[in-house]
Amino acid sequence: MTATNGTTGAPSQASPSIVERKLSISEQASAASSRRISAPSCLKWFEWPFRIKNPNTHAYLEEATGQAMDYCGRGPINQAGSFVGSAILKLAAMEAGGINQTIHGIKVSSLLTIGNLIAGVTAGVTMPLVGALVDHTDHRKAMGALSALVVVACAGGQLSLGADTWFAVYILGIILGYFFIMHQVCVMAYLPDLTHDTTEMGHYTAMFMTRQYFVQGLYTTLIVVVGFTTSITDVQTAKLGIGLAFCIGSLCFAYAWGFLFRKRPKLREVPAGQNILSTGFVQLWTTSKVVFTQYPALKWFMISLLWSPEAGAGTILAIAVTFLTLFVRMSVSEISLVSLCMLFANIPGAMISRYMCKKINPLNSFRAAEILFAVATALIAGTVTGPEKKHLVYIYSVMIGIGFGWMFPSQRTTVVALVPKGQETEIMGLVSFFGQIIGWLPSFFFTIMNENGVNMRWGIGMVSFFLLTSFLCTLMCGDFNKAVELVAHTSDAYLQEFAKRSSMKNSFMKNEEIAEELNNSTNGRGSAVDKVPVDDENVEEEIA
Repeated sequence: MTATNGTTGAPSQASPSIVERKLSISEQASAASSRRISAPSCLKWFEWPFRIKNPNTHAYLEEATGQAMDYCGRGPINQAGSFVGSAILKLAAMEAGGINQTIHGIKVSSLLTIGNLIAGVTAGVTMPLVGALVDHTDHRKAMGALSALVVVACAGGQLSLGADTWFAVYILGIILGYFFIMHQVCVMAYLPDLTHDTTEMGHYTAMFMTRQYFVQGLYTTLIVVVGFTTSITDVQTAKLGIGLAFCIGSLCFAYAWGFLFRKRPKLREVPAGQNILSTGFVQLWTTSKVVFTQYPALKWFMISLLWSPEAGAGTILAIAVTFLTLFVRMSVSEISLVSLCMLFANIPGAMISRYMCKKINPLNSFRAAEILFAVATALIAGTVTGPEKKHLVYIYSVMIGIGFGWMFPSQRTTVVALVPKGQETEIMGLVSFFGQIIGWLPSFFFTIMNENGVNMRWGIGMVSFFLLTSFLCTLMCGDFNKAVELVAHTSDAYLQEFAKRSSMKNSFMKNEEIAEELNNSTNGRGSAVDKVPVDDENVEEEIA
């Protein structure tokens, strides 16, 4: 095997004692686990649809399977938010006496955007604390599992949706939105551990999204079929959607966080004179200074994310559902059909992302996807002038679906490539903080315009402005390859720190033993890692 650089995949010079391909943190954690908690053999079949083969080693990695499973659990729950949100708007309008009336001091047509604004600002303010708990304790896995539990519990609670309970379900939706953001931060902390190679990461992220979109597509197809072939009401359709999402999320989250994700040692101690409550905010300021002074490409990419759908994905969903429900006058079943068009278009979008990340690098791929998304959104605002034009929404939803499917894998691959290794959690916390603080702006502007009687087409068109602003910020990142080289040296330091902090009461485990354990762990589940060279440094065993 040709020696490769762990970040870019380019050939590199190495002496015989140096590794040709360094084992990732996830590979080490999986091999060194004591496996005291593992799935019974009778349940292993559940993993098969979610397994993703590493393109270089041809091995299946447990945490990659866990990532795919988590994506598939999150997808339907996020999708169900559009069904529940549409039903809430209609129930609130019935109680208030019209869409332009106020209820609980809020204009009916502003309910979803205000709820999203509350969840986003709260998440932005508290994410430094979440980052500190993940970074300065060994509770990364526990935080991911806990946030997943709260998400599915809130989704289950929304099954009580009705004329007398819609406001309680609305509050549950805000809580769900907050913990959904928190869960994404915990999952993203595991993502860079999968591999040091940008090509491999692009492959993983594209496959994660493809599986998510496929599961969401099947889920939405069922909602569409039931909605158009029966006489169930919008509220019943929404309850069907959230009920199915609850079941899918519960199964995927329980298996992934129970059997596939591994514990991580804390990355660093709480500094003297600080505590766990304050250290996150201090670290936020410190990390901001480091990023803004030492990593210019990462700085500008982070700034671009503040304006992209990644920062305000829930915001765009809230605006879109409000627009389709109240302006285009779509039913929940029709909105589910729009979602279905988007979801099946997401799959070729993810495939385009994988190809473009290799062809023109992940950063340029992200830029191209943003332009496509912005154009599609502008077309909706310019041509969908009322309910009589609702047929155009289905066409534009395909364009938006390709843009979504293309954008998010490219974005995640770019972030992982630009972030210094060992600082992923704190920097993702920084991105989440900035993103959520500014990510509520579309909701804020939409609400202000809506409260003053401005046509909702201007609100939906505003999304294009944010996307174009994000695109312009990425132009300041400079050369992508040079930016990757700038952080390449941190990969080795991170591996050494992980080895130092992953100690157990038992004896050490050498990398040769880890490779052998990886080979054994993949027997019967795919190609073994029998061709992965390893270095000579000792790597200590991790707590299972």
